[in-house]
Amino acid sequence: MQDWDAENVSLRKGDMRTVLGLTSSPRKLGNSEIMIREIMGHTGSNNHLEILRLGDLHIEPCRACYSCKKPGKRCPRDDDMPFLLDRIAEADGVIISSPVYAWGINIRLQRVLDRHFLFSGWRDLFKYKPCVTFVTYGVPYEEGYALSIVNALARELGLRVKETAAFLGSSPGEVLKYEKNMEEARLLGQALFAPSYKRKTRNLECPNCYSNMVKFRSEKDLPSPDVRPVGEIECAFCGTVVRSSAADDRAEFSYHGEGLYDEGVPRRLSRFHEATIDSFAKEKANAKKMVERYKAMDVQILSKAQGSNSPPGKD
Repeated sequence: MQDWDAENVSLRKGDMRTVLGLTSSPRKLGNSEIMIREIMGHTGSNNHLEILRLGDLHIEPCRACYSCKKPGKRCPRDDDMPFLLDRIAEADGVIISSPVYAWGINIRLQRVLDRHFLFSGWRDLFKYKPCVTFVTYGVPYEEGYALSIVNALARELGLRVKETAAFLGSSPGEVLKYEKNMEEARLLGQALFAPSYKRKTRNLECPNCYSNMVKFRSEKDLPSPDVRPVGEIECAFCGTVVRSSAADDRAEFSYHGEGLYDEGVPRRLSRFHEATIDSFAKEKANAKKMVERYKAMDVQILSKAQGSNSPPGKD
């Protein structure tokens, strides 16, 4: 792991740092934005603070065309992704947030993550840049897997995740009711630029990606890009091998290895994707013949032009 002092290479304005907060909530000054502002207030007294509401940007969904991975090609989407990545590159520290939607992240942030093939051209600009992440959620103990995805986005960007949190609060301003939220926001703000800060690993949490979710993997015959170890149990997000045991009627987990998010992984993944795209290009004619029989199936493709039935009770 790199020394936290390496973060200081991003400073450009003396002691003044630019802090960028990304919020995907549809609410202006909703719980996510309130907590971004609270965190910002603890990052230092001489900082330039910026908030970017993803709802104000035009981010198109990924077309799965692989153009951005082809030599000399670029993403065909003409939208605000370059603007967003530029803002991240210009910031000295980043706060990424999302409200929890159906146990996951908001669609605005999901669209950014879905375009992660674009990130490879920006990671050198983001390297060592400190980041803190959080989610807001409405039902106690039901924060889902959203924070793990926000952390995955930060790591895909190449940012250094310093601290994370999940803030309880659903109705407007509800996050302010809980002192625990304020204490954790203070910690995130102070951690962002603290050179010696090291996040404490929490119980039953992967030390590499901070997820507390595991999955059972039994496949032995899949083509492997040499980034995910094969084991009976692994971290659901980074592939770190997990060993389990039982003690006093409680499950115990121990994690082994660096998992998916070591520093060499983005390049290994890029090589794997490039090889896949190259293979697809060479076999395109053969692949086209293979799918022709599916085009001949008698299947109706629906569209809005065909109209729709009204919901019950709306006649």
